[in-house]
This record gives sequence, C-alpha cells and structure tokens, in this order.
Amino acid sequence: MFYLFTKSILIEIGFKKESYYIGNAKFEFLPESVLNNCFSSANWNRALKYKTTAHEINEKYFMLDVDIYWNLNFQKIELMSKIFFFNEILNSKHFKDTFLDTLFSHYFKHTLKLKKTKSIDKTFIEEYAPDIFKDNLRIKEFDNFLILNEEISTTDKKFKSVSELKHDSFKWKVNKFNQIIYSFPKSILPKNTLVKNTDFIDLNNSLFYINSQSMLNKNLTLEFCISNENIKNEILEKMILEIQKSKDPLNNWHLFNLTKDLRYLKNELVKIKNSSDLVESYLKDVYSKLKRNYDKELENLYRIS
Repeated sequence: MFYLFTKSILIEIGFKKESYYIGNAKFEFLPESVLNNCFSSANWNRALKYKTTAHEINEKYFMLDVDIYWNLNFQKIELMSKIFFFNEILNSKHFKDTFLDTLFSHYFKHTLKLKKTKSIDKTFIEEYAPDIFKDNLRIKEFDNFLILNEEISTTDKKFKSVSELKHDSFKWKVNKFNQIIYSFPKSILPKNTLVKNTDFIDLNNSLFYINSQSMLNKNLTLEFCISNENIKNEILEKMILEIQKSKDPLNNWHLFNLTKDLRYLKNELVKIKNSSDLVESYLKDVYSKLKRNYDKELENLYRIS
C-alpha cells in the first residue's frame, strides 16, 4: 500500500423516522460518536460533500478525513478512515463510481499538470521509493537544474544557470536576464525508468521530480520527488565529459557552475598565472561573457590555498 494523500470531506447523513441514510445505503443504527458529532451545513456550502440518494430527509454532516492509498498488488485505489465504521462506505461501489472522480478533481483543482502520462507502476514505486511532493511544478528556484521534459518552461524561474537537452553537443548562451542556459545532447542520459519518467533534476541536491497523471485514474495526479545520488552522478559525469570535449575556452567556469567543485577554479587560477594577460583584465572579460561575478569564490579559494 502506497500512501497518496488525505482529504477532508463531508459525509451527508440523512435522518428519517428510525433510519439513517449515507450514500445509497440505509442503516438502522449509527455509532454514537458519529451521531454526536454531526452538524447542520450552515457554513459548509463550499465543502466537498458526499450526498445521500434518499429523498425527503433531514440532513446533517459529519467531517471525515479520508486517507487515499494505492494498492500496488491489486492495482487499485483504496480509501481508509480512522473511524472504522466508514471504511466499508468509502470502498463501496457507489462511492467509487459516483464520488471518487469528484474527490480527486477537488483535491487537485489548483494543481499544475503535464500532458504526458508516465510509466509508473508497482516495480517503479518499490525500486525508487518516491516521496509525495505537492505542487512540484510551482518550484521557483531552478538553479543548476537539468530539464528533461520539454513541457517545462524556465521563463518564470529563478536561476543563475540551468541545463537543457536541445543540441547534439555542449552549447551555452546567456539570456536577457543574465542567466546562463546550458545545452547537452540526450546521450548523457542513462537508460533507466527513473530518468525516463523524470521531468527535471536538481543537480545540487540529487533530487528527481515527476509529475504525471495516474494510469489508474486520469483525475489522480502523481507528484513525486526521488533522491538518487548514484544516477545523478552518472549523468553529471557525462555532462562534465561533454563540456571538456567541447574545448570551450571557458571550460573551467562552466564546470564550476555545474559541479560547484573548487578544483575547477584552481585550474583556472593556474591558467591565469601562466597567461600573458593581466589577471584583472582577464577576469573582467570572463565576467562580461558569463554575466556573472566570481570574486567571492576566488577570494575564498585564495584564502584556502
């Protein structure tokens, strides 16, 4: 069982003579704890309600927290409540046929969604053990992210540099916001199901983000965050090789931007010392091309050296 989310709903309870009605079911008795904690709907007009099919009744409502799980073995959605009485109601055919889509739509009504449905199954869940990460498409800080899905736009994101998969070899450019956009060939990607399903990777923190409609229900959105340093390092090594292979004169600066590894700045210091150019003018030229100032990093490096 894989936990997805919890949603609060109002269960409408119909009162008529000596009987009670919930959904399409009739009850002769209800637990005292339920009866003592159900109320009129005075201020709950906008709340999500599971209504009864009975007519000419008096209604009250019970606020219920519903936990939604993915049963991996039987490939179905299961719903649970800490109040045992409601579990059979929640998993009844009537509830699932008439209300489950509404529940999902209500929970995800403000969620951003991507068009492509990913191949996420029991094997994937068990292998990568994802965490739920709500609203992952609304992440604003995209510094040193690798974008795998072309649907992801970086126009409203904050970053110093970001990487995409758009060319057959390493390339880079600086946009009008003085942000560096790197481009790498798709060949840097290993062939595994994590990468296949991932939309973007935080290279600083080894986090893989996934947004997808569920194959179980089109109204259910799967939003995952998976930590995997080994696969991130495998990708990063290939990105480094692409930069080195390009023989770009600013290689060490690109490699530092990508890895935050100070040894690349050390390499650059050696290069500067061996150059006939004045250090100050050399750095000024680099900063001008990359639209970034590295004085703080170089000062720290001098201090360490």
